[in-house]
Parts: sequence; structure tokens; C-alpha cells
Amino acid sequence: MNGEISFYQNKFNGNEFYSVGFQMLEGLQTGQNITWRLLLQKKITQFLDINFNYQGRKSESSQAIHTGNIQLRAYF
Repeated sequence: MNGEISFYQNKFNGNEFYSVGFQMLEGLQTGQNITWRLLLQKKITQFLDINFNYQGRKSESSQAIHTGNIQLRAYF
């Protein structure tokens, strides 16, 4: 298991919704932002692993955005 929480204070002058501004800020907005992530890895058998990855971010002016994925690996 691995996790991380980060706090960012952006003082960006410009429009963060233009493609260049959005790319530079990596989706974060001007003001206070918080991001978090959680990674769970489990070996099921000698030949199977499962990974669960969850990420989220929240800014002052928007609702929280949640993303995640599950990966099953087979070794042969």
C-alpha cells in the first residue's frame, strides 16, 4: 500500500481553462488545491497480481474529481 496527499497554492496569472494554461497547471486551478492518491498492490497467486489505483483532486472553486483503475496482471 502506498499513499500521498499534497497541497498546492497556485498564483497563476492568465486563463487556466485555455489549453496551455490547463496543461501547465496539470488540471489544478488558481488558488488552493489539494491532491491525493492511493495505490494498493496484492499478489494473488504466483502468476497473478492485482493493482488498484485511486487519485483525486479538489480546488477552492470546484467539486472533487475522482479517478481510478484496476489492473490484473498474469505472468506466464
